[in-house]
Amino acid sequence: MWVALNEVPLEPEKKGYGRYTGPSSILVTVIIAILLVAFVFYFLMPAINGPSVTSNSTSSSTSQSVIQGIVTGYVTVGPSQPACGANESTCTEDLSGYSLQFSPQCGTMGSGSSTLTCEELTYSAQIAPSGHHSILLAPGKYTITGLSPSCAWLGCASSFPESVLVEPGQQLVVNINIDTGIR
Repeated sequence: MWVALNEVPLEPEKKGYGRYTGPSSILVTVIIAILLVAFVFYFLMPAINGPSVTSNSTSSSTSQSVIQGIVTGYVTVGPSQPACGANESTCTEDLSGYSLQFSPQCGTMGSGSSTLTCEELTYSAQIAPSGHHSILLAPGKYTITGLSPSCAWLGCASSFPESVLVEPGQQLVVNINIDTGIR
């Protein structure tokens, strides 16, 4: 029998369960596994656990979710000195540290009202240095009772109280201009 020197004998065929899994095949397998896990957590877990509901209620006796409304706007107090020109920022009081007070009117709150009486509830909207205020409230009628810590300027008595109606999912703009009477 004649054997050539440059011939390499063939190895017998390896028997296995699949093809060669090099680094790129392993990477693809890991990515597919991650995508499957993400799919399960994103799509199937909410179906298993039920829908997620967030309740923003002021009472511990109710757990219903209420679509709130937003009350936003500006509060200005001025003029703060005589002979102010139009749009002068130094002619209005700085309301940093103040808040606008809201009290619900009895018998006008939306569904799921609390067992507390209306007089016990007060909501505060912080006032920014620019005078801007914003607050989320449950639907119903509210009375803006004044400023906290106090409203000692001359025009406060004629500016408060003011009634507002908050509707679910709606934005209500309430601008309050307290005229001090200084001229």
